[in-house]
Order: sequence, then structure tokens, then C-alpha cells
Amino acid sequence: MALGKKQFQIRAVLASFFFLFVLVLGIYIFDAGHSVTNLPVTSVINISADLCCMALGYVLFICSIVDRSHNEKNLNVYLLLLFTCFSSAFLDEVCWLVDGNLSHIYLNMIANSFYFMGSPVMAFLFWRYVVSYLDVENKNLKRINFMLAAGLLVAVLTRMLNPLYGYYFYIKPDGYYQRGNLFLLSNLYPYATMILTLLLVFLTRKRFKTYQIVILYLYAFFPLAIGVLSVFTYGLSLSSPVIMLVLLLMYCVLNVIQSRDRSIYDNELQMANAIQEGMLPHTFPPYPERTEFDLYASMNPAKVVGGDFYDFYMPDDDHLVITIADVSGKGIPAALMMMVTKTLIKNRGLSDFRDCGKILSSVNEQFCENNELDMFVTVWFGVLTISSGKLRYANAGHEYPAIMRKDQKFELIKDHHSPPLGCMDGINYIEETTVLNPGDVIYIYTDGVTEANNSKHELFGEKRMLKALNHPFNGDMMLLNNNIIDSLNRFINGSEQFDDITMLGLKYNGTKDSGKAGIGMKQLKVTANISELDQVLSFADSILEEMECPMKIQMQIDIAIEEIFVNIAHYAYPDGEGEAVIEVETDENANSVKITFIDQGTPYDPLQNKDPDITLSADDRPIGGLGIFMVKKSMDEVSYEYKDGTNQLTIRKNF
Repeated sequence: MALGKKQFQIRAVLASFFFLFVLVLGIYIFDAGHSVTNLPVTSVINISADLCCMALGYVLFICSIVDRSHNEKNLNVYLLLLFTCFSSAFLDEVCWLVDGNLSHIYLNMIANSFYFMGSPVMAFLFWRYVVSYLDVENKNLKRINFMLAAGLLVAVLTRMLNPLYGYYFYIKPDGYYQRGNLFLLSNLYPYATMILTLLLVFLTRKRFKTYQIVILYLYAFFPLAIGVLSVFTYGLSLSSPVIMLVLLLMYCVLNVIQSRDRSIYDNELQMANAIQEGMLPHTFPPYPERTEFDLYASMNPAKVVGGDFYDFYMPDDDHLVITIADVSGKGIPAALMMMVTKTLIKNRGLSDFRDCGKILSSVNEQFCENNELDMFVTVWFGVLTISSGKLRYANAGHEYPAIMRKDQKFELIKDHHSPPLGCMDGINYIEETTVLNPGDVIYIYTDGVTEANNSKHELFGEKRMLKALNHPFNGDMMLLNNNIIDSLNRFINGSEQFDDITMLGLKYNGTKDSGKAGIGMKQLKVTANISELDQVLSFADSILEEMECPMKIQMQIDIAIEEIFVNIAHYAYPDGEGEAVIEVETDENANSVKITFIDQGTPYDPLQNKDPDITLSADDRPIGGLGIFMVKKSMDEVSYEYKDGTNQLTIRKNF
């Protein structure tokens, strides 16, 4: 699992203190516990080599932490190699210091036992280093890795049992170390693992450069040579210093070259980032001369380049198009797909912005034609009619937008979710409609906001997002954006950003005539339940009163509203409750009103029924049909349309 920057820094500091403490301890016990003149020459040579090894290990650790040019797996394994070699050098020093000291026989046994564990651990880590350097995992490698891990466990267990049986080594009664009868077998696992690793390097040599192969072979050759030499001679244990020198060589050659290659790659990424940022509008306010609306947007990629994007443009003087999208995947592939998707959507949005659903359907067909990588894109696409505040939009698998009505709080719009672009062809995306009144704000975003993780692996979520949105922002869209960013930063608290974070806020200020009677359209969305009737009537009456509608006509309209809404509440959703949308649209002269009732219930055209015969008595006349008949008689126009999966019944009344 990837470590966040702050977590990595904490662990690096702790490990640095450990390296420094052990190094100082090694120097102290050598200086304070023994006189150099009392130690055998071989002991002094070995201890001095171990101390130099530890000092070099500490310097290498600091350099590796500061540089961090490895990939993460590669760096972790290299640091573990460094740690194991460093610890082995310290244990070797202890072994030489207490060898022959009768008062420290048990310490001699323990130190040698742990020292013996170092060689199989370092051999296994060398294998893992090569595999991580190749950055490849397949079934065969996984099997070999499992076998080597099992072999390492056996090797460690046999060394733990050695103090009981003494088959690898034992401590003689005079306090001196002595090899056991099976000493040679202790080298079986390390040698076999090293040879297997060299075989892997040979088989994959085409993926390495010549100098890389040489360095990796040297890492295996020198410890093997020292090991073979130690079989026939006793007195010098230089394996840890030799391995540390090879680790230094690995750092100086492999890591420095890797840093150069990474630097070139980073420069190319920076260029790609500059190109990607250049494709996104980033001048705010974007239209200083337009006072009808205000917007602000931002994108913070998880990597240098990302797959999210936002866009906005005006195809004519009365329409504003806003888009936000999230391409599956990360990095360069997602960035390339982002630029393609943005171009396709904008081309369609500029040429024909009258139906948001058809725009996404068209782009989806183009997207599916050559989508060999099976990538997909979630998109929220909307078109605002500036003069009326009418907002038409379509959602292709994207996050629910949040809306704040004037002087109220933000809440999510649970709009219709269609599949993302690129999943399958032949999808008909549905356009939906809402109305922004002066002072209303809509906020669209990508899942990088709600799915941001902290160190406890908790999600930021919709509740925290809405809470951040409802912080005071005084109608300033930049401040609204910054409130979200600040809340995210406090929540994440230094954890690594795993996904792109993109957002766009739009505030509708309205035209100079907005809010006056007789202009524009307003919308109310309620549950299709009879209990909501009073709210529906109050909504319509408030608009009619602003228009100074005559009381007699207002009463006729109220009766028609009640008849239609009660029918929707009773019959539209036989399997449960659904939503009903009431749109009230008035003309410029304030002499007529058009009210549209929209539901997603069972398709039904009430105008198909024959008008009841009102000459018959109530007992002789069939039940039903009288209510809609009264509506048709009292209104100047009544029409029905089934569109995009919704029943739409419209009434018009002239004053």
C-alpha cells in the first residue's frame, strides 16, 4: 500500500534515529568495553570493518530518503536490504567483542544466531529487488516468490533452533565460537536464491542495460566469493561490509541513472501538464461583462496529469454550457482520453446545444467506435438559458450535483443516472430540467471530492461535502471552491491524494428583469403524495399573485392544479411513491401562464378519453373523466406529451 508523504516522513525520521542510535551504540561499546590492544588483530579488523559498514549504511539511508527516485516498491526493498546489512554488521561487531568472554556466552549465542539469519534474508531481498526493478509480476514469478518465501521461513526457523542442537555453530566451554558439522548447509538457501536471481537477470537481460546487469551480477558475485572463502578460512567475516559496498555501487550507478531517466520523464510530464492545463479555461471571472452569472472551477490532479476535466463556454449570447467529467484510470492514458472527450463534447455542444441527452448519445457513439482500451467517462453536461434561468442537463453516470436555492442550504439533486460514456453503444441519454432563480447556486464535482481518504481510510463523503458547501461564502464562487479545498485538506491531513479533485460552482444572478412578474419560469419538485398539495398550490399562487392575476382566474387555475396533481398522486406510481415536477412559465406581458406537470410514472394520456355526457344524471353517467373535462373547459389550452420517459401535461390560461 502506498504511503502518504507525511507517513513516509515520519517513518523515515524514526528509521534515521534507529540507524544513528545503533551506530553510536556500536562505537560506544567498542570504545568503552574493550581496549583495542587486548583484542586479537582479526577482531579489530572485523570490528573496524563493521563500524565502517554501519557508517556507510547510515549515509546511504539518508541519501536514499532524500532522493526517493526509485519507484516505491524498489525503494522499500532497497531500504530493507540496507537495514538488514546494517543490522548484520552490528551483530557481527557484538559477536567479535564477546567471543571468548565466559561472562557473555549467552549473548555470543544470541548475536551469532541473529547474525546467521542475515544471509538468507538479504538473499531473498535481493531477489525481490530484482523483481521490483523489473516491475513485473506473473504467475511463474509468483510461484517462485512463494517458494522462496517458504524457504526463507525454513531457513530462519532452523537458525532459531540452532542454539538447542548446535548443527550450524555452537559456543565452546571456553566461550569461543565454533562451526558445527552442518555449517555448509547454512549457505544452501542463500546461495540457491542468489543463483536463481542471477538466472532471472540472465533470462530478462533484454530489459536491462549492460551496466545494470554488471552491477546486479557483482552484488551476487562478491558475497558468494566471500562466502566460499569463509568456508575454507576462519578469522575474517567481511560479508556485511562487502555487501554494503555493493549497495553503495548500486545506489551510485543504478539509482543515479534511474534518477536521470526519471528526470527526463518528469520533464515530459510537466510539458503534458502544461498542455492539459492550457486546454481548460482558467481565467476567472471568465466573462467580466456578464453580470447574470458567476462561476469558478478548479482541477487538482492526483498525478502530474489527470483524467478529470471541466469546461464552460457560451455558444450564443443567451446560453452557457457547463461540463464536468471523469475519465477512468489515471496518468497519461487518462489525460489523453480526457482531451479527446473534451473535444468531442465541446464540438457537439457548440453546434447543437438544444438537447443535452442527444449530445451525450452522439458523443457516446463516437466514443464506442474505437474504444479498444475499454475506458469510460462519467459526464455531467448542462445548458443554462441565461434569460430565464432554465437549466437543461443530462447525467452519464456522474456524481449527483448539489444545488442551493437562495437563502437556503445546499442539497443533492437526485437526477437520472445513465451509464457512463463508452460502456455500450445505443444508449439514449435523458435530458432533465430545473430552473435557477436569482441567487441560486449549483455545484458539480468529480468523485475525487467525496472519495478522498484520510489516514484512517475514511471517505470524505457527501455529508462532509454538503457541510463544507454550507460554510458562509457570501455568493463568492472562488471562496466556495476554497472552502471545499480547505475542508478536504483538513480531512486528508497529509495522506496521499489517490484521485483527481475537480469542481465547478455556478451562481445565477438573473437578468435585470428577473423576479419581476410576467417573466421566466419557476419549478417545484415534490413527492407525488396528496400531502404535498398545499405546497403545490402555495407555489403556484405566489407566482399568480405577483402577476396580479384576477382572483376568479386564480381560483380556476387552483381547481385545475388540484385535479391534475391528485390524479398524479393516486395513479402515476402504483408500486410506490415517485416525484412530480411542476413548472410555471409566464410570458413577457404577464397576461398568460403555462403550467406543466411532469412525472415518471405509468404512461397515460388523459386527453384520449372521451368527454363525459354531462346531460346524464350522476347515477347514469360512467365514473371518471369529469375532472379532466372540467380542466379542459376552464383552461384555454390543455396538451399532453410523453417525452424521455415522462408524462408531461400542460395547461395554459390567458388573463
